[in-house]
Amino acid sequence: MKKNLLFIAFTLFTGMAIIGLSMHSATSYPEGAPSSVAGAPGDNGKTCAKSGCHPGGSTAIFDVITSDVPVTGYVPDSTYTITATITDPNLVKFGFEITPQNTAGTVLGTMSISDAVKTKFTSSSNKYITHTSNGNLFPDHTATWSFHWTAPAAGTGDVTFYGAFDFANNNGGTSGDVIHTATLVIPEGFGTAVNDVVSIESLNVFPNPAADHVNISYALSQAGPVDITLFDLSGKAVKELSRNDQAPGTYHIDLPLSDVGSGVYIVKLHAGDQVITRKVTRL
Repeated sequence: MKKNLLFIAFTLFTGMAIIGLSMHSATSYPEGAPSSVAGAPGDNGKTCAKSGCHPGGSTAIFDVITSDVPVTGYVPDSTYTITATITDPNLVKFGFEITPQNTAGTVLGTMSISDAVKTKFTSSSNKYITHTSNGNLFPDHTATWSFHWTAPAAGTGDVTFYGAFDFANNNGGTSGDVIHTATLVIPEGFGTAVNDVVSIESLNVFPNPAADHVNISYALSQAGPVDITLFDLSGKAVKELSRNDQAPGTYHIDLPLSDVGSGVYIVKLHAGDQVITRKVTRL
């Protein structure tokens, strides 16, 4: 009788252990996240927090994804370095997934691995980059991952890098983990070729430095769509001031700065095939 009870107890324990391992392998990804959980349009906004991998929701964080793309925008077919950095003084284990897409969910440009120890593609499609089993433990409480990105062809427009990040409590499962999301918008840098139609005659920003507001004055020689955006030095869009068709003429726009921090920003005016940028300092 005792042998039968011991056998039953052992069987139950073994079964529970197997189930536990199965659940862990299905819900925790120490060797990299599955594809399509970066919170991008192509994922329908899905992250690990919305796909059953991790409990709870996700919250946005900022200044996490950076690049060495000039503030004037990427040069088509050029290669740059994209870096993601997250930190928490109480944690040593982190995970991530990043993809560059437009609002329609199309992957833009080509990513490539620059650090095979800490990063890898989630699948053979090379549309998502994630951490490796050696790239999720950071004893100094700060995780950093980098990879290369070759910009798409001319005329593609702005590219947004979407990222989902796991702040893990290192308990061997998903309970207590927190998922955050972050984005980085990289504008396309346009040059003016010999045969391009020059639609911007002038662009002035004053006063500069500025306190509470700045006046943007510009003149157009050709009618067409005008896009005015304020970027910080990391390339992240802070404000979009105008996106509509405008007739030839001179325009003045008053830009409030009371809701942005002190520092240097870039005003980008995109009209037709031409882009002009100006630096402005917020006191």
